[in-house]
Amino acid sequence: MTIQLLASAARTSSGNSGVLAQTNFSSVRAATFWLELTNAATDAGDSLDVYLQHSYDGGTSWSDFVAFTQILGNGADTLNFEAQWSEDPSALTALVSEHAVTDATLSAGSVLHGPTGPDWRIKWVVVDGGAANATFTFGVKARLLRRRR
Repeated sequence: MTIQLLASAARTSSGNSGVLAQTNFSSVRAATFWLELTNAATDAGDSLDVYLQHSYDGGTSWSDFVAFTQILGNGADTLNFEAQWSEDPSALTALVSEHAVTDATLSAGSVLHGPTGPDWRIKWVVVDGGAANATFTFGVKARLLRRRR
């Protein structure tokens, strides 16, 4: 079942979703995430970065585990990006076993596989290229695969 993690809306500045309350993320073992962009800013110097983050400490600190490809403000009408994540890194070819906490600094187009904290959020960073008119309309959906009980 696909769920809406972040409703599509026009966003003109950086922000975050707050702790996602739609589901219990501690039982998720794999997921596919979709970033759905329906409108990009009009200036090529504008940019949008979107991250999925988790927290082990109740939201005091956040660390990226998905960083979607950066979107430039070239006026694109529709772009969709997909990221696949798994808590079991043993089945995956790329494994990062240790890393610094990355609050909106994970390289664009990256996924860190492995266990996450129970709290998740979505963070976005909007950079205006100078004309003070950056606007990106986007939302995030997910299909979550849970552990069997």
